[in-house]
Amino acid sequence: MKRRHFAGLVTTAALAGSLLLTGVNSAAAAPDSSATATADARGGIGGATPNAKLPLLIQVDDKANKIVATLRGVGAQVYTCGADGKFPAAPREPVATLQNPRGSTVGIHGKGPFWAAFDGSKVVGKSIESVASPAGPSNVTWVKLSGAPEPGAPGLFGKVTFIQRIDTRGGSAPSTPCTPGSTRAVDYSTNYVFWAAK
Repeated sequence: MKRRHFAGLVTTAALAGSLLLTGVNSAAAAPDSSATATADARGGIGGATPNAKLPLLIQVDDKANKIVATLRGVGAQVYTCGADGKFPAAPREPVATLQNPRGSTVGIHGKGPFWAAFDGSKVVGKSIESVASPAGPSNVTWVKLSGAPEPGAPGLFGKVTFIQRIDTRGGSAPSTPCTPGSTRAVDYSTNYVFWAAK
């Protein structure tokens, strides 16, 4: 019962975030059409780059840690236009769902950044290192983050030590001029790899 209630809350939060993006400033928050590469299958779980083949800066020590989940993030990176009429390189927040290898939605990803699973577990990340996407500048960076699980919430993310954002497609800041304070959501997809101590 508790799990079902949490899943309902998370789903509601995801829908509310979606409505917020499209309802407040629909023209400015519309997905950027330049991010069509998100449909590329390489942005999905099947094309997840192995840890040993990642740039050294974002590799995780696999002698002390093990992978507990690889989930596909699908959604948007949201940018707020600066006072100079340009979008900053760093997004304001992500708004995405998390999908397992079977394509089922198992959680959400949002501002913090946080990842929350429908089993009630949640982890907040703090960026450690980032590298440019090998696929080009239209794709958000690949990142390694430390993980801080929410206390007392066992589950998928209950013991996460590190998170990697890899195999990104789309999501980079728009280069077009903008109205200060307006927002724009840029479609992206990625593989999130979650690690826990062995």
